Amino acid sequence: MIKKTKREALTVQRLITEVLVSQLSIPLRQIVNDTTFKKYTEIQRPDLLISEFEFDGERNNEVQFIENLVAYAEVKDNCSVNDRDWKDALEQGKKKSKQLKMPYFIITNCKTSIFYNATTGKEISLNGNPIREFQTIDIFRLIKNKLKKDVNLENIQTNVDSLSVISEAIFNKKLWELAGIYRGISFKDNQQKIDFTIGFIALEFFEEKELLDGKKDVTKIYWSDCEDNIDEKLVANLCGYIKRLKSETDFVEFRNLIEGLEIAISGDSKNVPLVNKEDIRAIYNVINSMRPLHGCGFDLFGAVYEMFASTTEKKDFGEYFTRRHYAHILSKLLLKKEIHFNENKKFKVLDLACGTGGFLTESFKVLLTHYQLTATLDSKSKKFLQKECFYGIDVREENIQRTKLNMFLVGDGHTNMTVANTLKRDFKGEKFDYIITNPPYGNGTLKAETSTLSTTRYEIAFLCKILSLLEIGGEACVVIPDGILENPSYELFRKEILEKCNIQAIVSIPKFAFAPYTKEKTYALFFKKRSEKITKIQGESIWMYIVDNDGLANSDKRFPTKLRNERNGWKHDEISGWVSVDGEEKPGILEERWMSFDDLTSSGSVWIDEKGIKHKMRKGGHIKIEKVNADNYYNLLPEYYIRPYEPNFIKLEDLDKEITQILSELHSLKV
Repeated sequence: MIKKTKREALTVQRLITEVLVSQLSIPLRQIVNDTTFKKYTEIQRPDLLISEFEFDGERNNEVQFIENLVAYAEVKDNCSVNDRDWKDALEQGKKKSKQLKMPYFIITNCKTSIFYNATTGKEISLNGNPIREFQTIDIFRLIKNKLKKDVNLENIQTNVDSLSVISEAIFNKKLWELAGIYRGISFKDNQQKIDFTIGFIALEFFEEKELLDGKKDVTKIYWSDCEDNIDEKLVANLCGYIKRLKSETDFVEFRNLIEGLEIAISGDSKNVPLVNKEDIRAIYNVINSMRPLHGCGFDLFGAVYEMFASTTEKKDFGEYFTRRHYAHILSKLLLKKEIHFNENKKFKVLDLACGTGGFLTESFKVLLTHYQLTATLDSKSKKFLQKECFYGIDVREENIQRTKLNMFLVGDGHTNMTVANTLKRDFKGEKFDYIITNPPYGNGTLKAETSTLSTTRYEIAFLCKILSLLEIGGEACVVIPDGILENPSYELFRKEILEKCNIQAIVSIPKFAFAPYTKEKTYALFFKKRSEKITKIQGESIWMYIVDNDGLANSDKRFPTKLRNERNGWKHDEISGWVSVDGEEKPGILEERWMSFDDLTSSGSVWIDEKGIKHKMRKGGHIKIEKVNADNYYNLLPEYYIRPYEPNFIKLEDLDKEITQILSELHSLKV
């Protein structure tokens, strides 16, 4: 019994330090382990408590700590779900949660963690999916708030941007577990490691998708059927599963991916197995513990690439990678009006340089959430999202495969993904209602389709293509470099855009937004195409805004800053949504301010950088179109209007002093 207690204590400490603190960023002093709170639970000790407040260790704030709990867990090391020890923990959880006035509790064996409703004793789900891992403090807070309002609730619905069934932090924890296993495997290169990981994940998700679509055939082998206590049988089952999928029409796009996986685990006539059976079991167990993957709130391929790619590969990868939280907010702002599904008003969303599909997957999730909230998600709207709405084009075949897989993982919608050179392709009159993209920059080989200048710059050529592909009244969001907005050589091209479109908004993105991939200064340009009969410059003002903080340090390393205010809102993140201390879901700052914020007539707004230093500068507002004219080359740079450069002149006497000082130093060097 003593040995078990010691082992359990060690396991809990590892859970706290490696998962709760390191992976989920919960402050250590807000976590209390195995401490008696007699006023609440008498002599019984709750195994794990997490609060909004730090515990001082001397009971001076015991009441404050307990009354602001967000999570309580019973830990049973070395037990299985629903065995005798687990059921004992379940009884303790029911009793102690009432004493602690917590509407839910968690039972964990440090591998699987299940959330239970304290009133009904039944398992809690998040957006219809059982929660099987510890979550961020935001999710704890959200669950508590929802259950306080409805004590019998067992399925927590949320659409907050920063949350998902499997948070990115938890997914990264699983990738770290895989990285540990991979140390003993001689992968040819990082790309093979990445494809191997994605291939394994695709095997698991295919079963999820079949279940979601109601197509699972009990006569066929699936991921969950591969499990076996004997390692050789597990490997044989996986190989059988892969062979079946290779012949399935629904999985044909991923044939190359899983063929490489099959050779790695079973070998072929030329190769012995790359991975031994013990490691295959360990990998299978880690991937299995990721379930469910459906509805994951991030670019899964991007997360894997971030974990396993080298710095050089990341820079190459950056050519077609947009960070998820940018892809999400830009998609959300572009599709803001598409709230209800209307069978008689269908539309098409295109990314004509889709890379790994970040914009398309985020657009899919935005529309799915909108339809769920307005109760218009039915078989017809699902078919629309899965088969008719989304279109992706990329010149690289491997990118289209990645896009299809990312769409597949997010809930389908991969039907209309095409390998093609967008600038050469004949679209035969096809038009699109929405275009969202981060096109390549730099010199290309094809001239841009415009009479206002002669250039082969990719960013200009893609903008021209977007203008030709948009429906009249169609809208676009394009991530572009600063040159398009301010280079005097592009004056007439900017005038052409203002004549053909209504530029609605221009958002300045921080310089390091896409580091380490690139440090190119970029902007999100939002515009609506006008009728070709209207040829004069738009009359509406343009909303311009400068994003200074996006939740990551403004440096090459781009680590999360996670600074919060007293309401738990982000201090250094204008992009992401959040959950207040009351458990209420809140939109991100940019979304909240969208097209309405204006501080141009004041001395500016106060904001804080990643070091906690306060700044006061103008952030944005409506720029009257009269200010955009030939005198300034139709400059569209937000900084030009919001934070104009003011040279710091010095007095002549100060200049004389500087010169005298320099001459004196030069004279002393000669001596």
